[in-house]
This record gives sequence, C-alpha cells and structure tokens, in this order.
Amino acid sequence: MSHHTITQQFLRTSLEQINDNAWSSQLSFELSQQMAGYASPSKEKCFLYKALGICLAVCQDLVHIKSQIQKFLKTADYMEAPDRLGVISILAFSAESHLDLILNILQEFGAAMNKVQISGFIGRLKDYHYGKRAKTRSTLMLTYSKVAMHAPKEQLLSRVEADITENILHHYRTGCQVLGINVTNKDMDLKLTLIQNATEISCAVLKTGDSQAFEFSYKLELLAYMMDFIKKEPLDSLVSPVRYKAIFAIGQLCKLKPSLTLEENREILDLSFKSIFPLPPLEKMKEEGKKLEDTLHIELLYECSLEALSELMKILLEEEPTPDWFQEMFHLLETWLSSGKEWERERALQASVWLLTAYQEIVKSTPQETFDHFGSLIGLLAPYTCASITSSRQWVVDCINCLLNIQGQCTNLGSAEEELRCLREALTTPDPEALFQASCEMAKVVSKYFPSEQATDFIEAILDGMLSASPSCATAAGLWMKIILKECGGAMLDEVPDILSIIYIHMPTIKQGSLRQFLVEAVSILGHHHLEAVIFSLLMKRLPMDSDTTELWRSLGTDPLLAPQVLKVLIERIKTPTSQEGSTTSETETDLHLAAAEPLTATCAIFEVVSALQLSKTVQELFPELFTVLLQQISQTLGQKMPLPRMSSRRRLFRKGQQLCEGNPCRLSIEALEAVLLKAMNEKLIRTLWKQKTWMLLENPQTHHEGVCLLVRVLQRSGLITVEIIQSLLPWVNSPSENQRVTSTAFFAQLMTDPILREKKILKSVVHSLEERSRDNNSIVRQMAVRGLGNLVYGAPEKVKKYKKFLLEALIRTLEDTFSSEVIVESLKALAKVLKELKGKDIGSSFRDLTTQIRKYFDNEDNTLRALAFVLFGILAGSAKRKWKDYFAKQVRQSWVTLLLHLQDPSPEVSMECRATFHLCAPFLGLKRLQTILNEHLSWRTELNPEELQIDICRHLVSDLQNYMRLLTA
Repeated sequence: MSHHTITQQFLRTSLEQINDNAWSSQLSFELSQQMAGYASPSKEKCFLYKALGICLAVCQDLVHIKSQIQKFLKTADYMEAPDRLGVISILAFSAESHLDLILNILQEFGAAMNKVQISGFIGRLKDYHYGKRAKTRSTLMLTYSKVAMHAPKEQLLSRVEADITENILHHYRTGCQVLGINVTNKDMDLKLTLIQNATEISCAVLKTGDSQAFEFSYKLELLAYMMDFIKKEPLDSLVSPVRYKAIFAIGQLCKLKPSLTLEENREILDLSFKSIFPLPPLEKMKEEGKKLEDTLHIELLYECSLEALSELMKILLEEEPTPDWFQEMFHLLETWLSSGKEWERERALQASVWLLTAYQEIVKSTPQETFDHFGSLIGLLAPYTCASITSSRQWVVDCINCLLNIQGQCTNLGSAEEELRCLREALTTPDPEALFQASCEMAKVVSKYFPSEQATDFIEAILDGMLSASPSCATAAGLWMKIILKECGGAMLDEVPDILSIIYIHMPTIKQGSLRQFLVEAVSILGHHHLEAVIFSLLMKRLPMDSDTTELWRSLGTDPLLAPQVLKVLIERIKTPTSQEGSTTSETETDLHLAAAEPLTATCAIFEVVSALQLSKTVQELFPELFTVLLQQISQTLGQKMPLPRMSSRRRLFRKGQQLCEGNPCRLSIEALEAVLLKAMNEKLIRTLWKQKTWMLLENPQTHHEGVCLLVRVLQRSGLITVEIIQSLLPWVNSPSENQRVTSTAFFAQLMTDPILREKKILKSVVHSLEERSRDNNSIVRQMAVRGLGNLVYGAPEKVKKYKKFLLEALIRTLEDTFSSEVIVESLKALAKVLKELKGKDIGSSFRDLTTQIRKYFDNEDNTLRALAFVLFGILAGSAKRKWKDYFAKQVRQSWVTLLLHLQDPSPEVSMECRATFHLCAPFLGLKRLQTILNEHLSWRTELNPEELQIDICRHLVSDLQNYMRLLTA
C-alpha cells in the first residue's frame, strides 16, 4: 500500500470521526485554494484532488458539494491531462457517498456542454480532432466509469445502465460525429476511453456480489464496439494499446450476464486470434522502431496483447467450462497450428498451453469421469515436437504435460513428468536426428497413459497433421503414429476397422514416399496385433482393388513374419467366407450369376501379398493350400460376372439398377494362381504355360477342362502335386457344383498319368470316383472321367488288370453316350489304351460287346470317331485268340467291305488307320491266297492303290468261286 493511499484512508477516517459538516466544508475550500500553489502535473496536486474528493464524500452539505464540483467542472483546463484526471478523482471519490448527486451533476454538465455552439465548418472540424469539447467529453465518459467503480455496491446496479452506461454511449456516439455525420476513422483517444469505460463498468458490476443475477443490457453493444475496434487495428504492426485493451475489456464483459451463446463466444475468440496471430514476428516489428523507446514500446504492446489473449481464453473457458466448448476452442486454434508461417504456429502453440492450463485447473476443481479429447489433441500437437522454432517445441511439451495431468487426474503420473522435463530440454537441440529421437521417447511416455478407445481420434488428427505440417513435423507425426500403435495396439481391436478406414481415406492425399511408408507400416503394425481384424477390414474394400488398397495388401506381403499368417487367413476366407458375401444375397447371386464378393476379394489379396513376397519359401511351404483354394476360385468363378459393390445390409433393399464392378472374376483368380506359380516354379515352366495358352483355356468355360489338364501336366513336371492336394480335390469330384466337378475330373484325368497315385487307397478312390462321374449329367465331366480311366494305363499300368472288368464295363457303357461325341471319342481312346495292356483272356465277355459297339462307328460322320473305331478294331484283332477267334472272324467277314471302302476315306487319318486295321484283320477272312495279295498291297513299304487292291480281291474271289463250282459239278 502506497504512502498516499495510507494518507487518504487516514483522512477519511478522521473526517468521519469528526463528523462536522462545517469543518469538512471549510477543509474542502482550503484544499481547493491549495491546488493553485502546485505545479501540474505533480504528485502533491494529484493527492489534493483525491483528498478533496474524500472531503466532499464525507461532507453532508449537498449545496456546498454541488457548488464545489460545478466550479471544478467549469474551470478545469480539459486540454491538460492532470486537470482532467483531477476532475475525475474529485467526482469519483465524491460518488462514494453521494452517487445520485454526482450523476445529476454530470448529467447537467453534459447537457450544457452539448448546447455550446462552435461557429464555422473549420472550427467545428478542429474541435472534433483537437478541441476542448472532445477532451471534455472524454473526461466525462471516464468520470462515469470511475464513479461506477467508487459507487456503493448496493446502489450501483440500479443506476449503472440508465444513468451511467447510457450517458457514456451517448457521449461516445456524439463524439463520433462531425457536422452530424458519423466518422469512420474514430479518434484513438475516444476508442481508448470507451474501452476503459467498458472495462471499469464490468469490474464495478462484478464487485457488487450480485452480478450473476444482474442482466447487463448493454453487454452486446459494448462487445460490438470492442470487436469493431479490434477489426480496425493493423495486422502488420503494433502502434497502439487499442488491441490488447479491447481484448481485455471483452474478457471482463464476458463475465457479465446474460451469458453468450457458443457461436458468440466462438466469434469473439476467432477475432482475437485473427488480430494477434498474423502479426509479424516480434523481432521484425522491433526492427521498424526508430528509437530504443519505440522498440521497448512495441515489445510491451506485444507482451500485453499476449497476456490479454491468455486472460480472455481463460475467462471464456471459465464461463463455459464444458468439454464441447473446450474442443471448439481448439478447433479455432487448429487453423493456426497448420499455418504455413512458423511464427503463427508458435503463437498458436503458446495459446494451446494457456488453454490446456486453464482447463487443467477446471478439471482439478471439478474432476471428470473421462477426458474424451486426449487422443485427438495428442494427435494434433505431437507433430510439432519437431517444429523449426525451439520455443514451439517446448510449448508442445508443456501442452503434453497438461494433457497427461488432465488424463491422469486420478492416477499418479510417477516419473512421467520428470521424463517430460528432461525431454523438453532435449528438444532445444538443432540436430534433426536428435529431435526425432527425443520426440519418439516422448511418444513412448505418452503411450503409457493412452486410452485405446480414442485411437481413431488420434489417428485422424495425426494424419491431418501429416498433411498440413512442415516436412519435419510430418515425419514426427508418422513416428508418433507407429509408436502409439506398436505400444498400445494390443488394446485396439474394436478400433481396427475405423483406423484402417482413416488411413485409407488419407492415402490419396499423402503421396510423398517416406510419409506414405508410415501409412503402410501402420497397417503392418496393426496386423501384428490383430491380423484377422485387419484382413477382415481390408476385404471389405470394393473390387476391383484400387492402387491404395493394393499397396496396403502388399505391405503385409513385405513383412516376412506376417506374410505366411496373412496367406493362411486368406485361404480360410476363401474356403469358408465369414458372411453372406456382404453385398449380395444368394438369390441375387444366382439370378445374376455373380461371383461371391469375399472369396474373390481374398483371392485378389493373395495375388498382391504373393507378388510382394521377397522370398519364395513362404509360397512353397503353403503351396498345397494355395493351389487348392485358387483352383477352387477359378472353378467357381468360371463364367461368372463381378459382384455388386459392397454395401451395408440396410442398403441392400435399394440395389436395383446398380452397376456391377468392372473386371473378370475368373481372370482375377487365374492371375492369383499365376503369381503363386511364379514363386513356386522355375521360369521355364511358366513360359510353357504361356506358350500353351493355358491361362486362356482355363478362363473359357468351353475349354476350361483342357486348361486344367495342361496346368496339371506342368505341375507334374515340377513335382508340385502332393498327396495333400489330391486329398483336397478328391471330394470335388462329387460336388454339387458342376464347375467343381469339371475342374476336379479334368485334374484327375491328367493326374492318372502320375505314379503318385499308386498308393492303394488314393488310386482306388480316384478310380471309383471317375467311374461314377462317367455317368454325370455334364458331358465335359463324363469326357474327363473317361479320359482319366484310360490314363490309368500310364500312371499305374500294373493296376490295369486288377480293374479290368471295372474299366471295360465303364468304357463300353460310355460308348453308348448319345449326347456327346466327345465322350465317345474319349471312350475309344481310353479303350485303346486299356486293351493294349490286356490279353484276350483278360477282356473276357466284354469282347463281344466291344466288337459290336466299335463297328457302329465305322461309318460315323465324325472323322475322329471313325479313325478311333478302326484303331480299336485292329487292337481287338490282336486280342482275338482261341475263344473269340471264330466270333471275331465272323465280325471281320461282315465288315470287310466297309474296311475296303474306307481305304479311300476322305480323311487321310481314317484312311491310314483303316489300312492298318485291314491288314490286321485279313487273316480272319480265312483266304490264304488272298492274304498274300493283301500283304503286298497293305504293306507300308508300298504305296496303297485301293482300286488295284479291289480288282485283285475281286479277281481272287471270282477264281475261288470258279474252283468251288467245279468241285460242286464234279
């Protein structure tokens, strides 16, 4: 307490104890006389003004008080600041006991002043800018607010609006006019006066103790003036105290009722940020000062501006201490945190510290159950631990320290605060690598208190920061994301889909290589914690895969620990989809003949994962399972269209008219299998598949079975067919799916040539399955089944005799296929293979049926059938011993004319096979002399002349007939 203040209190106490109006009046008169003897300004004169005010306050002679005050109001030199302050002091102290009298005096004086006329336009203009009237008006305005501060608390609220604020605003509006016209560029003194009025009136009302029940009707109007003053302040320099004083006044006004709306608060704070944050760096503004005094003045204005903003933020939060308003305040800061100007970011970070500190105090006084904004704010602020300005980095540490205290309000942070203090010091280094290291260590500290349920908020904020921050801050964002996911990912199972969705959404905008790597690494880290959840989420992406989805799958493939696990999960997804395809019902699939979405997506994922593998070992170890499920997919998608786009179950009712995804599902499945084979086989065999057009054949429903056979043939050469694959595919042979029956019978048709089937149990199962499929409704299945039965000769020749009856019955039966010439062709080929391995006695009673069936095709329109029939008839000729010799001879005699005619068959192949068969059958005619002629003509050493052969045969037959007739007549 100052010496003058003590003296003033002593004077008041003394006068009150004396309680003599005459003495108080005389003292006031003496004090007035003494003033003339002191220079202006001086401390003594200032004291006399206040002492006079105290004397008048104690005095009860209202006439004397009024006369004294009116005298000073009229005689004061308003052009001199000490006199103006003296008048204000006298009236303010007097109001402590005589509020009504002082307000009436001020009202009368103001009215009288307005009646004074100033002649001439120039005179009135000068009076506005420099004249006594302006200074007098300013003095009156300040007197009103000082009176409010000194007024008895119990009387103020009833007078503060109509008798104080209304008059202040009246004088202000009048002062803003020249010749009755409002002036845009108002006088700075007038602005500062109204700002001081607003501040003092607010403080006075707040001190009454009843402010919470008092609705100050001029609050919004005064706020509007303050905000208008701030808007008019220049953004390239600091030249006056208007900015910070107006912000401070707003803070005091905000404490009064009525409370502002959230939008009004937001507008105030936004304007305040826009008034201070864009200012040039302090050092640059100081450089513009011409003198040391100017530099110090600018620095003071800057510090006061920051202090006023800090106080305003605290007040706004205290007036609306809700999490939503707190978050909204941070939303306003976000714009500045992502500014391209480092000094703006630095100021925003400093303001973040103020805000968090204020909120921390609120949390301490009213503890909350949860702090829902921890994750998003850590994500927002963490990147700036590597900001270019040292102070910015340290502000971030302070922010994080506050956040940890708010988050751990019921928890002992232990060594965390000490660690942060050490890291705050570490962040002062200019070394980028050291900064990144310190930032990472800070992330590990935060991870101990990180709430996993806020992971999505954190990821979204950190990725937004990665987009808007400087390169070093973006790198820090990526490092923080990796560390939080690594340290806390185990508890984030429920958040995995949303995290992946956020990463996916940001991928199109984050193109820079090193930053994009953070995204794919984040997915891999999540995969180590919750692989199935990651895979499930990625499988929900639509087909065909875009480049971002592809990159995420490949990131899993590049991880040597994850890749095998990923492939195993994908294999299971194809085998047993977890949903009803997510996008279509089974009825819709059937109607549109659409591929199932989830297995197809898993197939495409296998392609990406396998393509990204660095080592072939993984594929080689999983080859049996991979080959089986991919062949299954190729089979199931054969001839199908792409599925409809994925959608939620609620939207499925409105799918009519939706367009299908682009692409060919079978081709996508084939590409996945090709990628697997590229890792499992050598390039030479892969080229063989291309040369044979295996992939094209597989994709076409009409040639699919041939493609399967070519594929299996190459796999046999590479030794990749295993018992596991065989056992997996064997059930397909009896599958209700026609496509699977086609694929599996073609697979086993070719595999029957492989010695791997010699194991008794496998061979028996395969042979019986093929025999059963030889009765299938599908002609291609029947064709492949028959081919497989015939190929038993190559795979297990020693087993042919064991299955002779079984094989012959099946193959002879299929010769009667009336729907498919291809089946009959395969039957004839198969019989040709089997019969070569059997002797006549092995054929048994089937010989008769065979001979009869084969002869039916001698005159068939199909060249291939005719040729094969002749081949098979020739084989039977070689097997017709003993028991069946006479029967076959009869068949030959019935067929020899046909044989003779087909020696001139239009088909060279048929003609050639007929020639060979005729040669084999000639002995069965029983004409020895004719045999010699036939041997000469049918020998491969001579060129066949069918006409000469016919003439020779006829001549021989006529000669034999003549000899026979002679015998009869003899």
